[in-house]
Amino acid sequence: MWVPEWTGDGGVASGGAREGLPTVLTVACEGGGSVAVTMESQQVQVAEFSVDCPADSVSVGSVTMDPGVVQRGSFTVDVDASNNSVRWALTVTQPE
Repeated sequence: MWVPEWTGDGGVASGGAREGLPTVLTVACEGGGSVAVTMESQQVQVAEFSVDCPADSVSVGSVTMDPGVVQRGSFTVDVDASNNSVRWALTVTQPE
């Protein structure tokens, strides 16, 4: 899953996770402020982290989850921005 750019609060939902693979959630942001990121798999929170978003450069935060943490099927990622000027992008990958 890939969100190339969003501003302010947002998130994504997908029905395509595979259980036997690791999962990597990465968020990049800028604009002055921060983002709080949470991921749920089958209604269970599996990741939570925050990223400081400098006004004049890009910052990246990432978490890697072991195989089985993200269950087969649907998952959601929520991004709560500290203000509406924060721009962010995210990827969710499951490397084989």
